[in-house]
Amino acid sequence: MKKFLDINDVTICIDDTDEDKKPIILIPGLASSKEAMFFIRDALKDDYRVITLDVRGHGESTHPLSYTLEDHAEDLQEIIGKLELENVDVLGYSMGSYIALRGAQLNCNNIDHLILLCTNPSSKVSSVFRLLGEKGLEYPKISRREMFQAIYDSYLSPTTLRKIASGELEMSRFASSGNIGELNEEEKRAELKSISNFDNSIDYDKVKCKTLVIGAEYDRINPYELGKEVADGIEGAEFCLIKDAGHMVAYEKTEELLTVIKEFLKV
Repeated sequence: MKKFLDINDVTICIDDTDEDKKPIILIPGLASSKEAMFFIRDALKDDYRVITLDVRGHGESTHPLSYTLEDHAEDLQEIIGKLELENVDVLGYSMGSYIALRGAQLNCNNIDHLILLCTNPSSKVSSVFRLLGEKGLEYPKISRREMFQAIYDSYLSPTTLRKIASGELEMSRFASSGNIGELNEEEKRAELKSISNFDNSIDYDKVKCKTLVIGAEYDRINPYELGKEVADGIEGAEFCLIKDAGHMVAYEKTEELLTVIKEFLKV
C-alpha cells in the first residue's frame, strides 16, 4: 500500500505491506526509487511487514534542492517513529546503506538487524561522479541510462560482462532497474552533494544492533574492501563477500543474496 508521510520538512512516499509482522525497512541506492527494492520486498513479505521508501530527492517524495546525509538519516528515524515501529530491521543498498548506517548511529535502540549492502564508510565525492569524470562526463548533465552505459563495466562482474558481449544478457536489464522518472539537473546536483563529504566511520561505537555488511567481489563503485572496513569497525558485525558479482549484485546473484539476507535475519 502506498502512503505519504509528512516528516521533518518533506513528504516521504513509502510502500508498506502493512501487516502485523516484524517490520523491515528497505532503502534504495543512488538515482533509484522504492521499486528497486521490490524484489527483496516480495521475497520477505510472507514473513515480514516490508516498508520500502523513496528517500527525499527521489521517486514520489519531495525533491528539495539542498539536503544532507544527516537529513536522510533523520528521515529514517522519523519514519520509524511515525509508523510506531519497534525492533525494526533496516537494509540499505549503496547510498541507502550510508543512510541506514547513519540512522543507526543516530539511534540504535529501535533497530534490531542492520544490513549494509555495497557500502562505503566515508567519501569526499561520489564514486559514480568520479568514474564519470574519468571519462569526461558529468552525471547531472546526462541521464541515468547514459550514466550506466558509460560506466557499466564498474557495476558488473566479468561473467556478466561476457554474457552481455555474447548476447546472452541484455544490458537494458540492468540499466533500467528501479528507476522511476528522471531527476532534473538541479535535483541531481543536490543528490550528489548529499552523499559527498560524509564520514560514518567516526561513530561506529554507536552501532549496537546486529549488523551484517555484504560486499561484492567485482564492485568498482564501492569496492568490497570498504565494506570490510565498516564491518571491522563495528563491534560484532559480520561480513559476507558474494563472489563473481559487481555493484549490481542484487540482479547478478539474486538468489544467493536473498539467502544471505534471510539467514542473517533469523539470528
